[in-house]
Amino acid sequence: MSKRFLLFDMDGVLLEPGGYHEALVNSVERIGKALGAPNTTISSEQIARFEVLNITNEWDTLAICTALTLIHLWQISKTIRLDGTLTEASPVTKEPPDFDTFLNAIGSGGDLPGEVALQYLIKKHTWLNTDQLAHLGDLLTKCRDIYHSLTLPAHQETVLGSRTFEAHYNLKSQMNLESFLTKYDRPILTEQQYQNFREWLDHPDHHAGIMTNRPSRNPPGFLSSPEAELGIELIGFNDLPYVGSGILGWFAACHSQNQDFLFLKPNPVHTLTLLQRCLGKPMIESLQTAVSLWEGSGAFSDWEALDNGKVVIFEDSVKGLLSGQAACRLINALGIEIDYTLVGIAQNQMKINALAQVSTYNFNTINQINWFDIAK
Repeated sequence: MSKRFLLFDMDGVLLEPGGYHEALVNSVERIGKALGAPNTTISSEQIARFEVLNITNEWDTLAICTALTLIHLWQISKTIRLDGTLTEASPVTKEPPDFDTFLNAIGSGGDLPGEVALQYLIKKHTWLNTDQLAHLGDLLTKCRDIYHSLTLPAHQETVLGSRTFEAHYNLKSQMNLESFLTKYDRPILTEQQYQNFREWLDHPDHHAGIMTNRPSRNPPGFLSSPEAELGIELIGFNDLPYVGSGILGWFAACHSQNQDFLFLKPNPVHTLTLLQRCLGKPMIESLQTAVSLWEGSGAFSDWEALDNGKVVIFEDSVKGLLSGQAACRLINALGIEIDYTLVGIAQNQMKINALAQVSTYNFNTINQINWFDIAK
């Protein structure tokens, strides 16, 4: 029998990412209070709209919401600045900032949503002075740098918990918190569906793995927090191969001299690396083989084990489906016949509509899937 592969995104597919959402809401509200806009908040609908725009990293979303809050306040007081502390300022306005206008105007967040947002805000608000523009620049271009960001440290402490935050980043915590991931994340698979999956996986030609844009552990010399591992442990999939953003970022920056986000979804390298891992190849070899194929120098022998196989990809974001689609097309171009099915998983109608532009099928939950039927 030919090989069958089930490739899963984690958040929104296998795991309800309540921790990330709760941490984002908490951080947006906390920063609003620190700036003097105590009624600042972000709704679940707005979070979904950010994700539809491929702004799926809460680090970017938080910085953008902070920038919009500052612009809202600068129309009242031009000297307000964010200094990264948790001190609540005296209220300046009870009116919340307007996130919706930004969400309606931006077509896509691109690879670096903070920089895309900065250019939009510069063009939209021509009245901003030089000092305000510099503050926005620091806020939005450094939002992924834990040691220079104005928004990320306290947010990551919320996500990881104070003890893990201090140990991992060697930074002093400002709060005494349990990890929001541990506290609010929940597995999506029912016990029966989990057992059904394990029955499917028992077949020797059946393989499965996880590809997530969550930060993950990687070799020394490249900073990335173990958020993928926390999620995988929670859902009971510790035995499955996985590829997170940490290892991809490390390989891009340290071995390919590229920007650290280059190989993440929607890049096909993310999916290609996981397929190699599902075949039992070591991580570094898998990365090298995936990048070689992406660069146009892939060898038939590296991928022939996939011939006449089938890949099913489960995603709640378009960029994950695009990564899988592009990966399978690159394999097909070698003369290897591999069939693929793209499955969108979402309940929010905006996300369903976006996924439907690419997906083969759409489901509200992974619990509706018959593993044996979907991978025929």
